[in-house]
Amino acid sequence: MKRHLPVLAVILLATGVCSGQTKYRDAEVGINLGFSNFLGDLGGSRMEGRALWWDIDPEVTRPAIGVIYRQEVVPHISVRLNAYYTQIRGADSLSENDFRSYRNLSFKSPLTEVCLYVDYTLRRLTGPNRERFTPFVYAGAGMCWFNPQALYEGQWVELQPLGTEGQGLPQYPDRQPYAKYTFVFPFGGGIKYLTRSNWVFGMETASRLSLSDYMDDVSNSYPNPDYFFGFYDPATATMVAALSDMSDHTRPDLISLETGRGNPKNRDAYVLGGLFTITYHFDQVIRPKPGSCFFKEKR
Repeated sequence: MKRHLPVLAVILLATGVCSGQTKYRDAEVGINLGFSNFLGDLGGSRMEGRALWWDIDPEVTRPAIGVIYRQEVVPHISVRLNAYYTQIRGADSLSENDFRSYRNLSFKSPLTEVCLYVDYTLRRLTGPNRERFTPFVYAGAGMCWFNPQALYEGQWVELQPLGTEGQGLPQYPDRQPYAKYTFVFPFGGGIKYLTRSNWVFGMETASRLSLSDYMDDVSNSYPNPDYFFGFYDPATATMVAALSDMSDHTRPDLISLETGRGNPKNRDAYVLGGLFTITYHFDQVIRPKPGSCFFKEKR
């Protein structure tokens, strides 16, 4: 009998493992609707620049729309793929800060973002003991694409090809044209509710930190406008010089040649907030079947 005990133990263990292997995962697919707000050299509230949400300017808030796919990989932990489209804006004319209002720069830019997140949900919305409501937090990484533009004589002009801070001029060899894309690092949280018809309604908000300081075309010091006229044709040079310095030149104590047009020490950021999420929820059951310990079934 003792000789058969190890074999019996292995059989019982295997039976227990396979019979206990029924697992539950969930997935969601849907859309996000919300708003965006830019936080950079030109973005932000009317007063002195502050961090993230405390620097939001409602007047330049724009709608945002996105699509979402989320897949739970282990209990409480999911990976999520999100893509968004929005527009970001900033205008010194809305600021009550002396320097910013006198600087008088403004911009708008389309923005497309694709990010991969890791979500943590406090309660699970799947399995025999599923919950209906849960808060969640997330963080991730991704890319965004932008193209800053400014208004000149009634027309929106793309700023990156013009080099408004001297990019591409031989007098500024350290200033090269910037890329119109950047890595972004979102983080945020929200809440969601699972209905009995498997629709999930949620609210979430998140901040995005970028690796670019040129989403608004502003970062460095003012270039010498005379250099534009030695590089471009007269009409283009006049336009670039005007878009580079939109002040009325009455306060040299605030702005002068080679002084700070922006702050290169701070990278740009933006917020996607008030995101109302509508997704459809799929249960995935992973359980034993004859001849195998596992199979996956969706329902």
